[in-house]
Amino acid sequence: MSLSGIRPAVARIGRRLYSAQASAVRKGEEASSLPKQDVVVSKLDNGLTVASLDNYSPVSKVSVVINAGARYETAENLGITHCLRTFANLTSKGATTFGISRGLEDIGASLETTCTREHMIYKIQCLRDHLDTACHYLTNITTGQEFRTWEVKDNRYRLQMDLAQRNSDLVLDVIEGLHAVSFRSSLGQSLFSPDFMISKINSQMLHDFVEKFYVTGNMALVGVGVDHNDLRAFGEKMPLREGDAAAKVASKYHGGHEIRNHTDSSLAFAAFGVEGASLSSKDLLTAGVLQHLMGAGQYVKWGSNIASSRLNKSASKASPLPSTTNCFNLAYSDAGLFGVFAIAQAQDMNPILKSVVGEVRAATKGTIDPKELQRAKNQLKSSILMDYENQDTVLEDIAVQALVSGSFKAVSEVIADIDAITADDAAKVVKKMFSGKPSMAVSGNLSNTGYLDELLSA
Repeated sequence: MSLSGIRPAVARIGRRLYSAQASAVRKGEEASSLPKQDVVVSKLDNGLTVASLDNYSPVSKVSVVINAGARYETAENLGITHCLRTFANLTSKGATTFGISRGLEDIGASLETTCTREHMIYKIQCLRDHLDTACHYLTNITTGQEFRTWEVKDNRYRLQMDLAQRNSDLVLDVIEGLHAVSFRSSLGQSLFSPDFMISKINSQMLHDFVEKFYVTGNMALVGVGVDHNDLRAFGEKMPLREGDAAAKVASKYHGGHEIRNHTDSSLAFAAFGVEGASLSSKDLLTAGVLQHLMGAGQYVKWGSNIASSRLNKSASKASPLPSTTNCFNLAYSDAGLFGVFAIAQAQDMNPILKSVVGEVRAATKGTIDPKELQRAKNQLKSSILMDYENQDTVLEDIAVQALVSGSFKAVSEVIADIDAITADDAAKVVKKMFSGKPSMAVSGNLSNTGYLDELLSA
C-alpha cells in the first residue's frame, strides 16, 4: 500500500495557495458545452446488436462481445474458451501476430481479451483519431482467425502458465469450486482448461467453436466514446457470419454439496452460497441491497470496516486474529449465487465461518432495521455510481444489457428502483434465498474447517 498520502500538510501549502482563486470563465465557454448523450442500442439488418455511448472522451473503447463463455463448452471441447482468450493475438487473415502487436503499438492502442462464464469479450482502446485503424485489427482478431496448427502448438505453454497461476490462487479456487458444486455443468464449468485438455484442443476444434457461436445473432458491437452512426458503419463492414443466437443449456442450482481442497497454505479460504437472483429477476437489486447490508467490502481505505459490516463485526467477535469476510452477489442471465466469503487463520476458520453464516441466516428470522436498510441502499447506489466513473465498467454493462435484454436501463432508473426497495422486500428475498439448500467450497489449511452439515447444525 502506498504511503504517499501521509505527508506534512505544510508541504502542500504552496500548491493550495496557487489554486485558491477560481479561474475566470472565458467568454462563450458555457455556450460551447456539448449536449449529454444517452446510450443508444440498435440492430443491423444482419442481426448484429450495436450499442454505444458517446461521452466525448478523447479515448475510445470498442468491444465485440459474444455469447460464447465457458457455459457453452461441452465435454469434447472443455477449456476451449480459455484457449480462445489466450490465442486472441495469433495470426489472422489480415495480420500476423507481429503485425497485430506492431500495428496497435504504432497508434498507442491496447487489446484485451477476457472470458466470463457467459461471454467472450474482445476490447480495443485507442485515441479517437485512430479508431479506424484499431477497428481494422479488432475485425481481424474476431472474424479472421486462422489458428495455424504450429502456432496453437507453440502457444500451449501460455495455457499451462495460466493454469499454474490459477492453482496457486486459493481465492479463485473456492469461487470456481462453489460454481462447480452449485451448478455442475453450464455455469459450473471452469474458466480454465483442465490440464489433460491442453494437448487435445487443436486448430479444427477452435474453428468449429468459432463457426458455431461467432454469428451476428449471438454478438454485440459496443463502444464508449464513439458516435453510434460510426459504430454502425463499422459493424456493417465486418465480414460476419449471419445466424441466430446460440441455444444454451439452462442452469439449474443444486444445493447441499461441498468441495474441499487441502493445500499447504497457512490460511483457510471458504465460500458459502445459496441460489441467488438472475440478471432478469425482479429481486436482483434487492439482493444487492442485502449484500451491502451484510458487508460487501471495505469503504474506508485504512479502516477495518467493522462499523458497517455485519460480517466483519461478527468475525471479530469470533476471533481476535486478522480475518476478512465479504458478502457476494453473483448474477448471470438465468441464475445467481448469493453468499459469504471468508479468509482466516487455519485455527480460526471454523468459529468464524459459523459466526458469519449464522449472521446471514439470522436475517431470515428477524426484521431489518430501517436505518441499516437505508445505509445499505446508499452504499449500493454509491457503488454503482462510482463504478460508472470507469469506462470499462460502462462498456461491460452496456454490452451485457444489450445481449441479455436487447435494451439498456439507465443508471438513474436503477437508482430509483433501489430507493423503492422496502424492508419487507428485503426480508422476503432473504427468506426465499435461504429456504433452499446451501453449497460450500473450502481450500487451504482445513485442519479446523468443519463440513457443511456440521455448519448447518450449529
